[in-house]
Amino acid sequence: ADEAKGCLAGAPLLTEDDESTKVAGVFLVGPAVRHGEHSFCFVYKFRQRFGIVANAICRGLGRRDTQMAVEVARKMNMYLDDLKCCEATCGEAC
Repeated sequence: ADEAKGCLAGAPLLTEDDESTKVAGVFLVGPAVRHGEHSFCFVYKFRQRFGIVANAICRGLGRRDTQMAVEVARKMNMYLDDLKCCEATCGEAC
C-alpha cells in the first residue's frame, strides 16, 4: 500500500461524512481532515465541511428532514461535498 507523504502522512481514515472509520459517531473537523489527495488545511475549506458533519449527525439521530438546510448551506457555499473544486487549492498545499 502506498503511504501518504507530506501533510497527508498519518492522517486518520474517515468516511465521506468525516466520521472515524474506527469509532462510530466520532467526527473530525478542521485542518486535519483529509480525503484522498485532498487536504482541508485552509479555514475557508474546512469550515465548508461543517454542514456535512451536521447532516450526518442529524441522520444518525433519525432526522431525515435535512434536505432544506443542506440546500441553503450549499447555496451559501458552506456544504462542500463535491471535492472537484478543491483540486487546485488542497492537496500538498499545506
